[in-house]
Amino acid sequence: MALRPVVDELRRRPVMHVTEIVAACLRVCRAHATFIDGNKTEPVHHRPLLALEARLRARFASWRRPRWPAPQLIELAGELDRAAVDAPSPLVAWQAARWLERRSARHLVGFFIGADRSVAAGEPWPIVESPAHCYDVPTGNPASRGRAADRGEWMTLVPEDTAGVDVRVRWCGGWLPHLRRGTRIAVAVLARTSDDFEIDRLEPDAAPRFYNVRPRVSDYRARLEGVIAHAAAARADVLVLPELALTDELHAAFVADPRIAAMPFVVAGSRHTATTNGGPGRNVTTVLAYGRALAEHDKMSDFSFQDGPITRFEHIRPGTSMQVLLGERSSLLVLICKDALREDWQNLVQRLAPRLLLIPAMSPESSDFTAFAERMARSPQAITVIANIGGTRVIVGRPRRESTVLVGDSPVGTCYLYEVGSNQSGSSIAR
Repeated sequence: MALRPVVDELRRRPVMHVTEIVAACLRVCRAHATFIDGNKTEPVHHRPLLALEARLRARFASWRRPRWPAPQLIELAGELDRAAVDAPSPLVAWQAARWLERRSARHLVGFFIGADRSVAAGEPWPIVESPAHCYDVPTGNPASRGRAADRGEWMTLVPEDTAGVDVRVRWCGGWLPHLRRGTRIAVAVLARTSDDFEIDRLEPDAAPRFYNVRPRVSDYRARLEGVIAHAAAARADVLVLPELALTDELHAAFVADPRIAAMPFVVAGSRHTATTNGGPGRNVTTVLAYGRALAEHDKMSDFSFQDGPITRFEHIRPGTSMQVLLGERSSLLVLICKDALREDWQNLVQRLAPRLLLIPAMSPESSDFTAFAERMARSPQAITVIANIGGTRVIVGRPRRESTVLVGDSPVGTCYLYEVGSNQSGSSIAR
């Protein structure tokens, strides 16, 4: 019986968080997803599954706590055993998971309070409130009908295939911006092409590489000052800078600026960090909330470009982790440029269902970013913001049925401002 491990665990454990109970049922659903998809709508199963839900409601309607002690766990195990006599056990797990998730939605995220750790395939994974409610005509998530058996509205499981990435969850609580109608997102426009930057051409081990990207234009500090001033004057809730927009020196001055410390949330572009032994450093972005560093993300993939007849590669030590920052009503993921363009990593991001995806970039090509932003806007209904140095400087994906992706521009040294829930076109919301 597919439910036997779940029933045995319920009877053995002295206490379980409701998130753990739902996850145990979802693991059964994952293992029997094909059977569930093919049989959950069969009329013969409706009556026994509805009877199970009615008994669960009658027995546990008064139990509102997130942690279930042994007496309640044993009762639940008995109900699952009883239901499995009249209906296939995978469908019993599916019905129980859906009912538990609906009645305990507000408790599921609480299981992760204080978490800062790597997660393994099959572990519980939270899905927080969708920003789609901020829009008059949301896209409507195509996964809401025929949704995968191991995914609900408020919870799923870590994918079996994490594409070689260390998936981490970090609890940030109230430090994360809650996406509501009127939230202002500022995207810094610091350069139109990578020609505004100097690149060291290195050739260690006869492998052409580049490193230590830094601005070569004389007015760059004035541009950065203009961005900070514009974002502060606009009372931006979120500010995103492009990839390699800062050097170590500029980063130190940027982070120390009191106007940045007063902003609710800032992604400080990225910068190359040097190492003392002359080896490759990191291409790293810093995530700030009111001046406090919440997290750093190391770029995971090399960048390459044609330097005449030679292909040059970014001289970095690549990161290995994808870190989702989590709050009670927010989840956020930061990726750097090419990290967001690999198909297997895009699939992983979609399965992790962050509600805000922020991408600092330096790329002459933008069509793949636009396609990914539209995909994330429709499923799992995320707001995606790309801050770029290239032909297209700003891309905003939003969960609306029409004009899902906005492409914007504004003068160098200012910000493109997007207001969540706005129905305006891209040209009219650039300040």
